[in-house]
Amino acid sequence: MKLRHFIPQTLKYKLFLAFLLVILLPIIILNMTHLQKFEALMREQVSSQNLEQMTTITSSLGSLLSVSEKTFTLIEQDSFVTAILKNPEARGSYASFQQRQKIEEKFNAINNSVFIANSYVYYTVLDAEDHVYTSYGPTHILSHAALSAMPVIQDAFLGKSLSKWQLEEGGLTSAFGIQPSLLTMYKGLRDENNRVYAVVRIGVDYQSWLRSAIPSPMNDELYVLASAEGEIYGRSNTSNALALPNPMNTLGWEPTGSKVENDHIISYSKIPSLNWFLVKSIPTKYLFHKVNQLQQSYILTTLIIAVLFIVMTFLISTTITRPLQLLQRKMSDVVRRNLKIQLPEESYKGEILTFIQAFNKMVRDVESLLNRLKEEERHKEAMRFQMLLSQMNPHFLLNTLNTVKWLAIELGNHQIPEVCESLGKLLEAGMRLDVDLIHLEHEIELAQRYIHIQQLRYDREFDVHITFDPELRHALVPKLSLQPLIENSIYHGFAKIERSGSIQIRVQKQENKLVIEVEDNGVGVGNAGPTSGKGNGIALKNLEERLVLLFRKEGTLAIESVPIGTLVRIRIPFLLSPPYSKGESLHVDSSLGRR
Repeated sequence: MKLRHFIPQTLKYKLFLAFLLVILLPIIILNMTHLQKFEALMREQVSSQNLEQMTTITSSLGSLLSVSEKTFTLIEQDSFVTAILKNPEARGSYASFQQRQKIEEKFNAINNSVFIANSYVYYTVLDAEDHVYTSYGPTHILSHAALSAMPVIQDAFLGKSLSKWQLEEGGLTSAFGIQPSLLTMYKGLRDENNRVYAVVRIGVDYQSWLRSAIPSPMNDELYVLASAEGEIYGRSNTSNALALPNPMNTLGWEPTGSKVENDHIISYSKIPSLNWFLVKSIPTKYLFHKVNQLQQSYILTTLIIAVLFIVMTFLISTTITRPLQLLQRKMSDVVRRNLKIQLPEESYKGEILTFIQAFNKMVRDVESLLNRLKEEERHKEAMRFQMLLSQMNPHFLLNTLNTVKWLAIELGNHQIPEVCESLGKLLEAGMRLDVDLIHLEHEIELAQRYIHIQQLRYDREFDVHITFDPELRHALVPKLSLQPLIENSIYHGFAKIERSGSIQIRVQKQENKLVIEVEDNGVGVGNAGPTSGKGNGIALKNLEERLVLLFRKEGTLAIESVPIGTLVRIRIPFLLSPPYSKGESLHVDSSLGRR
């Protein structure tokens, strides 16, 4: 019941609600679902592309470190370099200057041949005689003594070289006179006596490599190099520099993966040789910029369509509801003014005009029908009055029969009272105009009353035999249907015979039909002649018409010739109507029994 309060009652609001629930809302839900699926698919595709790109970049860094490490062998196997490092000239001499120049040229040759033109590798060599050689221009004069005091170099001179890359912070105070932070590896060069005569330091500028290895950053893309503990060691130069926290939460990261965090798509790939991660971060607002524009455009278009539909709905519904409202008011006027009203047809066109014309015709037809009903009602009242008057004569006749019966009893005549009582029963049955069908046992009782009267008249010159199954006593038959058949046999069948007349009445059920047969031994069909009496056949015709009125085509009356006499057969539908309580039979005076 509460839900019905929210359902609009007017047509235009129902149209709007139907459009909203059946068309607009499903389209919005469907498109939003498709946009979400498209975003998920796009996010998955971007993550896949990022991982493929980052795998290539990390492989490039791994190749750079591997090639850099192999240059130790190039230096160690170069006889010219090893000769200088084993037997250096005194520091400050012209020969020492030439040796330094030759070694630096060798470093440049290695860079040019191995690393092409983009070299991010820096070489530093310390010999045992207080000489320092570099492949770069240091920010200050390098001190051999200061460098030799470093634990990592001391370990290298003692033959404890580290075979893995390690991070060394740069800056203005760097002992090697280079500002960038580097990935470094140290290795001692040994002579034939297994004596370390020099230490080579290789440094890789991973930050410069990162900036050159990644494509041109777009839409605030951020690339960072982070350790397994999440400490960030390098990042690309973008305005999105603060997008990732330092340190990062790398707990549980797989070697490669992608996830969405803080409105960013974060993809990462592990560098096995360093146990570092290369991480790429892309803001989703830039990634889905086109999708958001498409979504905004869709929402705006949907709103415009909804507004236009609402306006059109109100305009169209108004053209329908306004005549309907007028029709509603006019219908109220029809009731108030007793159909004395018509709608103006010239004000409307199309379907509404047809509707208005139909309404006016309906009003005229209803008015005509009411007038006809009133006229018929007046005729019925007149007929009822005439019927009440006509009922006075049968009642007067019944009362007269009662008077005759009592006078005959007082005079000691017993036949006249019996005739009066039988005739009264027949008259009373004929007076009941509201009853068309009666039980078979009542019909047989009326027939016996009529037979009794006729037998007294003809001094019992004929006899009647009635045969029927007692189970059929409550079958319904037309009232006074046997009396005309018996009368026809007496007046027309027995008129010209010298023998005693006989009438056989048989009632039986055949399938779903009730069959009534009246057979006599009279002159037969076609032999009655003109002396048979006035009104010959009227009773049978009347009975046949009554059967048609009561049962349509299922009620039939047939007259057949038999070897001696005539057979009349009535066939009607079998209708069984057992009474709840059996009432009293029809008679003239219930105070007297049958004599």
